[in-house]
Amino acid sequence: MNEMENEQDVAEPDYRDRVDVLRGRIAHLVVRDRRSVESAAERLVQRAQVEIGHTEETAAELLAAVVDPRGVQASQIRQQRVRGNRVLHLLRTTVWTPLLLVDATNGRFVVGQTYLSDPKVSETGSAHLALPAPESAPELPSLIYRGSRAIIANALDSNAAYVLQHNNWVEDIGANGILMPLLAGHVEFRFTDGTPRPAVGVVDGTSRTGSAHKILGLRESEILTMEPTAQRRWLNKLMRHLGAEAEKLAKSTGMHLDELLRAERKLNALTAEADLIVGWGWGEQATPQQRQGKSSYVSTLNLALGAQNIEPKAFSAEAQKTLLAERAVNTLADYALLSADELVFALGREDLAGVAERLGYNTHRDERCAWLIRLMTTPKKEERRVINEVLGAKSFSAKGRSPYVFELALRSFSGQDNNLLDHARNAAVHALWTNVGHAWEVESRPEDTDLSKLEQEALAEVTGGGSGPRCHEVAARAVVPLLALGGLGVDRGSVAYRGQASAVIDKMITNAWGIKQLMATIRASRQPKPQFPRLDEDGQTIRDDEQPNTPAANNDWLRTRVLMKPTSTPASRADQAQQRTLTGLAEARAGFDGYRELMEPSYQSLSGEIWEEAAKGARTLSKDLGLYVVSDD
Repeated sequence: MNEMENEQDVAEPDYRDRVDVLRGRIAHLVVRDRRSVESAAERLVQRAQVEIGHTEETAAELLAAVVDPRGVQASQIRQQRVRGNRVLHLLRTTVWTPLLLVDATNGRFVVGQTYLSDPKVSETGSAHLALPAPESAPELPSLIYRGSRAIIANALDSNAAYVLQHNNWVEDIGANGILMPLLAGHVEFRFTDGTPRPAVGVVDGTSRTGSAHKILGLRESEILTMEPTAQRRWLNKLMRHLGAEAEKLAKSTGMHLDELLRAERKLNALTAEADLIVGWGWGEQATPQQRQGKSSYVSTLNLALGAQNIEPKAFSAEAQKTLLAERAVNTLADYALLSADELVFALGREDLAGVAERLGYNTHRDERCAWLIRLMTTPKKEERRVINEVLGAKSFSAKGRSPYVFELALRSFSGQDNNLLDHARNAAVHALWTNVGHAWEVESRPEDTDLSKLEQEALAEVTGGGSGPRCHEVAARAVVPLLALGGLGVDRGSVAYRGQASAVIDKMITNAWGIKQLMATIRASRQPKPQFPRLDEDGQTIRDDEQPNTPAANNDWLRTRVLMKPTSTPASRADQAQQRTLTGLAEARAGFDGYRELMEPSYQSLSGEIWEEAAKGARTLSKDLGLYVVSDD
């Protein structure tokens, strides 16, 4: 019972009115038979003025969730414009929430999932396992999910639990019902251990749907196991129970507000307005080039959802980045710039053994990560144009690409401890080095001998005085292991060694020690229990029991070695001047923070001529930096 509402607060006439309203609402809700659903599907398919894509059979599977199919008319279909000059054809109607499922894949869920592209993750015993990315038939507006019954059921339950934890609407829906329309469409689960199961999946409004199911005492896995006929029997049984409860309340001489509230909560959660997706296509402004592409329903739906699937703030910024990254690679596939196998390899949701072999690569983490970095930073103009358009970027920049690349790449490390991944995401905000957009390629290197060859070729490049294609491949293979294993996993390091991860990579690929350290990190990432290696000047592993092998310690050690100490390649006078500037700024910041902390009392305001002069000098330097430093954003 609501704490603000009890028997003393409700007058008996008001109580009786609420009981009468409850009885009327229950009487108005009737579970229609299958024939009315099939008739509505026939009308929809035969009389629609737009190409909806559904057959009468699949339309009936979609309309099975409608409360009153008799009111469904083809004239009610409207268009919703989507980015990329596409449209969704929507039908607004009232649906039964127990016949809906929380969508199996959604931008809200992906950050917390584990992925089969990580060698440490298996289908059995993995919490919150990501399902393979959905497919869709060429014309049918339906999402197709593949997997065993247990895997899909666990994923659905996990997603519902996630939205309830982060965006719980149980109390609001119990009191007022679902006030905002849901967005739902046809779904087919093709079980590897059973017959296919059609359903209606909510792609926007998952939090509201999960909260309604919580009120009704339903789990997603229970809905999944019920056949359509069993679902309607369950609905009829629930309506009879609610009707009996209402009649009991009406006949009772006393007031039973707690029982009335329970019945009202269930009834409020039982139905909702929804936009059912009955078709999709190109809008009037679509160009001939767009119409000739291989656009899919999956990518169109992905474009439609956009950032609305990332609200409210409880859902992390990482979710929005990974949604945009998935949208980018899906759009590349739409334009036939990415093959079906390459799309699977990029998304990293599935076991990649067969796909990698067909593409000529192996399943080592470093190889997929390097391939992803090359894909998202390609110098090819057409691919860059598509990616820029999806990400909302005017031009290519390493900093602009960085967070999206690494959200996809870190899936190969999703079985790692969460704190390592959190640190890695922090550092990955800007971890792509300066010239990552230049021409270089990724070759398959399955064995250690292949890595040794790559190391020798990269060393030859730095000995010759520059960082060539092999140095870039080394960096691309090593940067994600560096982030995930802790070497760069603590954002910016301690005060004395601040700097984006990209600054560390930039320097490491210019000298022999840096190449050897990067290669050692790549080899470590291929071990069953990888640990970050530390190499000395000669490329030998440092055995130092006094220094802990922890992310924080490794991060500070690496930054000290790279940013504060000359490497084995002599620095030019310009490099020395640059280093003096960066070191001076870091030391000035550290000294300023230390002084303010040691003041009595700490952190009080500063006054006096000496500090006025210091502030004036800092402003002048800041003005000069702002004038001469060009951002790549």
